[in-house]
Order: sequence, then structure tokens, then C-alpha cells
Amino acid sequence: MTHLKLKIIISIVVVLVGALVIRLLTVENRSTEAGSIYLYIQDEEEHVVFEGSLSYEEGDSFYDILNRHFDLTCANYNYQPDTECSYSFTTPGASGKVILGIKGDNFDLMTNWSDHFLAFYSYNDNEKKLTTVGPSNIPFQNGDVFLINYESAWE
Repeated sequence: MTHLKLKIIISIVVVLVGALVIRLLTVENRSTEAGSIYLYIQDEEEHVVFEGSLSYEEGDSFYDILNRHFDLTCANYNYQPDTECSYSFTTPGASGKVILGIKGDNFDLMTNWSDHFLAFYSYNDNEKKLTTVGPSNIPFQNGDVFLINYESAWE
């Protein structure tokens, strides 16, 4: 085998292994079946403005659930409001939306990301834990409980 053919084969193998590693490290927390989660939403004064069960379909992400049940305003690449939620942030191993605002029938919460933001919490054995990923990548299962809380960046 010539050196050129060997270099081509090695290059192809390296690219394929790299693609496989990226695919394995990319987390897509999507539902494998239909179900529902329970959600609380609190305003800046920690008043519960929404409490209820939200259904989801097979293949939905946490963001998809919120988008189906509420009017969302996401951040664009400059963290400015984007009511179409057309921009997704991309990092190694993940991509997703940043939600600046959420609106329901009886509430409307809007943040500016620099002073206030929406924090996402999950409950495990009645213990509230801040999620470590954005709403597009939050893992969930049927019956899980979540809280979206309007918070100050300065507290």
C-alpha cells in the first residue's frame, strides 16, 4: 500500500472516530414515550403564577414541552429578545435555547438576562436542585416535578 493511500485511510478513520465521539458526548434528553410533568412557575416575589401538569409526546425535549404550553421569548446570539426562538446556542456536546420570558394565560414573566433570569429547578425526593443544563437539555421522566423561578442575578 502506498503512503498516500495509507494517509487517506488513516484520515478517514480519524474523522469517523471523531464524529462518533462527538455523537456519544452530545446529550439529547428527549422523551421515549408520551407522559406528563408537573410544573410550578414563580414570579420575582416568589408567588406561584402557574401550577399544573403539562403533557408531552414521544420525542419531546423539555423546551418542546414549554413551547407547546406557553408563549416563550428566547435569546438571540446577543441575548436580545427573540419571540420566534429561532436561535440555538451551540457548545461542545450540547445545543439549545436560552429562555428570557414565558407567558401563560394569567402571567407574563420577562427577564433581561443581565439583571434577572429564569432559573430551572428539578425536584428529587422533595429536594429542589438547580439544573445544570439549559431547557433544551433538561432530563425528565413521566411524573417529574420542576420549578421555573424568576431570579435576580445579584443575589
